[in-house]
Amino acid sequence: MQSAQILLSRLQIQEVTVTRASQHLDDARSRLAEVQLVLKSEAAEIKHWEEDALNANETPTQIEETVKRVKSDMESATNLEQQRQAIETEAELQLRTEKDKLSALENQLDELVRNMGDPSAQSGSVPR
Repeated sequence: MQSAQILLSRLQIQEVTVTRASQHLDDARSRLAEVQLVLKSEAAEIKHWEEDALNANETPTQIEETVKRVKSDMESATNLEQQRQAIETEAELQLRTEKDKLSALENQLDELVRNMGDPSAQSGSVPR
């Protein structure tokens, strides 16, 4: 019976770990979506400035400087996007790993429950 209590405690801890990993993944996805929205906005701004350059009231130098600034911002955002994609991928892997651990514990608990009715299977050891 003590082995069941230990296993249940491990299961509860692992459930919390899975929940945290899931929250981390959700956060990573949200941050990635934010930077992707910024990239879309900056791409639209560049397109606007390049297409409307002839009709704009600004001087060609002002337009060039604005486009250069936005392209620089876009490059920074692209680098940030790559970093956030890596974080998302890592978070997905971590969640998968923690879910696998939870599944293994659930299987151990199922096995323990099955063996509770079988006196020949009870050895008193804690399943791992």
